[in-house]
Amino acid sequence: MRFFTTGRALALALLTGCPAMPAIAEQKQCSCQDLQSIQEELKNAEYEAQFFSDMAKKLKAVEDPLIEAHKNPIDPDSDVNIGHRSSLKRTEIMIKFKLPYSPAHGYTGPATVDMRFGSCEQKPEELEKLRAGSPCKDIADITLAHEAAHRERCSRETASVYWDRLPSLIAAEEAERYAEQAKAMRAVLKRVVDEGTMTVEAKMEPRFTGPQFDVTYSYVTPSVKMEGKSSPGSDSWTLNGKGKRSGKIKNMKVGGMTCKSSGQLNDDIDMVLDTDGFPMSLRNRSTGKPGDVKVRCMGGHGMSMRPKGEVGSGEVFAEERLANDSDVSQDVRTMPFAKIVAQGGMSLSGKNTVTVRLVCPGQ
Repeated sequence: MRFFTTGRALALALLTGCPAMPAIAEQKQCSCQDLQSIQEELKNAEYEAQFFSDMAKKLKAVEDPLIEAHKNPIDPDSDVNIGHRSSLKRTEIMIKFKLPYSPAHGYTGPATVDMRFGSCEQKPEELEKLRAGSPCKDIADITLAHEAAHRERCSRETASVYWDRLPSLIAAEEAERYAEQAKAMRAVLKRVVDEGTMTVEAKMEPRFTGPQFDVTYSYVTPSVKMEGKSSPGSDSWTLNGKGKRSGKIKNMKVGGMTCKSSGQLNDDIDMVLDTDGFPMSLRNRSTGKPGDVKVRCMGGHGMSMRPKGEVGSGEVFAEERLANDSDVSQDVRTMPFAKIVAQGGMSLSGKNTVTVRLVCPGQ
């Protein structure tokens, strides 16, 4: 069931054997266009699984001593209503309930679909609102499967037995259902990311300044396709890509003279992107290839003497959220090579911008 407000009494939302409903429009399957919705639904389900698991333990800690007290007629708590005492604790705990996303992106359905106390039924029209309010079919199916599992248990145990359970058992069941919901939602997340195409491109324009020296470089890495798929046995996975980077001098002044440049530096780039469908981290490795930059200033000229096969590697960014279109911008002064530049007596400025795109099939 869905909870969108704090302090709401715990209630079970169960999918019933409902009478036939009118034909409904077919929902689209979830794709990477629904990435944000899936991410937020998963985070909500994980939160709720943990919340109700913790609640079940706390309620059991209230109930167990009272169960023992009932075995001893002279115990002061022998006549305490166990369910009532535990329910008071449940109400206290629910005050702290707060979903990470309330509601999840794209969801427009009801906050809850409640079941009438003492029965295994809920209103068909409310279930339809839940389905129709989900942004795509997989999310709707998973949420309704959660409700169906409650209903199946209620019918199997009979409504009287089902509703006569102690609050700790009700909370434990809710935790189980949300754990299953989270598992199913994670599978959808991995699928939609796998079905899409991840690309990475970058542009860095560092400006080096010092006494009688001012030069701005431009390094461009065109779009690189990242290859790799998730595996059933792991929540995180790695994508790899190979591309090329070109480096040119954009502007240059030496000793007050404006200089002109030609040619470019060339690198082969190996990229490694790690993700679990939420944060992503990117590393790269560059290998120098043939290519030089020539500079002509008034009264003279020069040429770079860059070693061939020069290798550099490092972290590009870490723990950035995976989205359909992510621009990660960094101040070059925070990058590892900035320390080396500072040791040489020069200052550094400029931006490094990396764009990660998740392109859905058909886009």
